[in-house]
Amino acid sequence: MMRSLKTIVTAVLFAAAAVSLKAQTDSSSVRRSKGRETIVLGSEIMPRDSSRTRRLTNRLIAPKGEWQCGLSVMYADFSSGNSEYMLLLQGVGASASMLRLAPEAAYTFAPNHSVGARFQYTNVRGMVDSATADLLGNFSTSVEDMHALSRSMSGCIYQRTYVGLDRYGRVGIFWDYVLGYTRTKSQFYSGSASSDYSLKKKVHLGFAPGIVYFPMNNMSIQVSVCLADLSYNNVTAWSEGKVVGTRNAWKAQAHLNIMDITFGLTIHL
Repeated sequence: MMRSLKTIVTAVLFAAAAVSLKAQTDSSSVRRSKGRETIVLGSEIMPRDSSRTRRLTNRLIAPKGEWQCGLSVMYADFSSGNSEYMLLLQGVGASASMLRLAPEAAYTFAPNHSVGARFQYTNVRGMVDSATADLLGNFSTSVEDMHALSRSMSGCIYQRTYVGLDRYGRVGIFWDYVLGYTRTKSQFYSGSASSDYSLKKKVHLGFAPGIVYFPMNNMSIQVSVCLADLSYNNVTAWSEGKVVGTRNAWKAQAHLNIMDITFGLTIHL
């Protein structure tokens, strides 16, 4: 009797250990949400057209019905005293800073496909204490106490497509198709602040790829950059409360600008 009881207890302990080990192994590929069925990430998503072959296996990383809310922040500060690039310029005393905040929200309407909206505020400040330029000894000019200030507000909607790269649903790539509007006010003045400024309005369509990583089941870290942009720009110059000039232009460009790189943190609900 005691031997049978000991055998039963041993079997129960082994079963409990196996279940615990399996739960720990699968925890990296399972996303749990209150009031919703458990979803196993990393499973392969089959294409609608089975006759087509894909070079890259697409795995589930953003399940249908998921809400996402996040924030992107960027701050950069440069000065001629501590920047290795500005040290290449002789006779220049300058500094600049940039702050960018971009909250966003999105909804996953299909596996690995989401739509969202983003609001962005950008503040750029620059100052040149002194600068002297000499062109071959024939022409020279100097600038002192020059200030620059630019503030912009923008809003956009985007459609995002994910491609999961691993069977645990942790790492993936994505690309955004962005339609947005930006309003920027810029001022340049020497000495005291001036009432002269320029106002730029921009409607643009862009393409921005990125990389996403899930350090936790319900939190992701993202890095993205805009590589291509088609825009319509309207610039108006104001002086003493009157319009002194306007310019309208279409612009298409493909570029890689390190100042456009965005780092973001997103919560998945």
